[in-house]
Amino acid sequence: MVVGVRMVDTKSLKMLRSWTTAFDFFVILAVIVSALTLSLLAASGVGIALAIVLFLRDQIRGSVVRRRATGAQISSKMKRLKHLREALETNGAEIVVFELQGQLFFGTTDQLLKELDPHLPGARYIVLDMRRILSIDYTAVNMLRQVEARLAEKDGYLIFSSIPAHLPTGKDVKGYFTELGLSAELRNVRFFDNHDSALEWAEDQLLARVCPDEACEADRTFDLGEIELLSGIDAGKIEKLRLFVTEKEFKAGETIFTRKDPGGEIFLIRSGVVKVFLPLSGGISYHLATFGSGDFFGDMSFLDHGVRSANAAAQTDTSLFVIEREQFDRLAAENPEVSAMVFERLALALALRLRQTDSELKAMQQV
Repeated sequence: MVVGVRMVDTKSLKMLRSWTTAFDFFVILAVIVSALTLSLLAASGVGIALAIVLFLRDQIRGSVVRRRATGAQISSKMKRLKHLREALETNGAEIVVFELQGQLFFGTTDQLLKELDPHLPGARYIVLDMRRILSIDYTAVNMLRQVEARLAEKDGYLIFSSIPAHLPTGKDVKGYFTELGLSAELRNVRFFDNHDSALEWAEDQLLARVCPDEACEADRTFDLGEIELLSGIDAGKIEKLRLFVTEKEFKAGETIFTRKDPGGEIFLIRSGVVKVFLPLSGGISYHLATFGSGDFFGDMSFLDHGVRSANAAAQTDTSLFVIEREQFDRLAAENPEVSAMVFERLALALALRLRQTDSELKAMQQV
């Protein structure tokens, strides 16, 4: 009898004190009762069945949407000129990004649809980031096909990003999508390797639709006074500045500068696209930003005389206006009014970039 009393696990009884652990206690009790009244094999079956129930309960209760944001709250790493940023802020609700997580199966499909449904009437571009999903089944894919059909009715797009090559289960997600009729062959479905590429594509599509051709000016060549940093400065001051500016041309793929290179230059993009990235070990890199025609980059080293903190390369054939700090200091000595105006514009532009970054970080914390 003493041995029997000592075998009683009194710690398990403490699980009854809280609702969060009471159900676990009854699972243990059910397994014990099954073992005593039926058999160990039956007890194992009861334990497995209850474990499945607990798993399904946790999956259904947990949200499959980790984060949600609109194109007005977040933006891609493609830096846009002011009027294009304003167009995205005004019409950004047409882009909605959902970062998914966990198990997409029959138990969570309805939950995901409820998250998507309120945005379908107003959104044209639904971006689903799949990087954190662990599994997906037929019911989830079938629901996504229904979402694609609703978007297609208004010439919208269902966009997938960061789809794992294989899930932990070994399933080939893209192959599974194709087998179930959800592939890139559909006109209104797009696949991208990463979230930023998907968001940038959606932004480009939105701007092409809402921004008149003469206002977008995505591919045109800018004169010095038309660069956003210098716009509004009178022609006389621009001509004084031009005396201290040189021009450089780069072919697509050509390196403009690399990390730890001596700095001291600021680059104004006359035409083309420039990608700035941080090289990492193993031959990979981290994309920091992309700049287009009319924008500028290289300002940090220009201001602090330090070495370059990242690499920059031309994504397309690119023409640049270059202002060397040594030449700019000469301008400051000869025409302090012009140099002061440039510094004022530069400070304002950097403040706006920081403000935009702060707004995006705040949005990511709130959604």
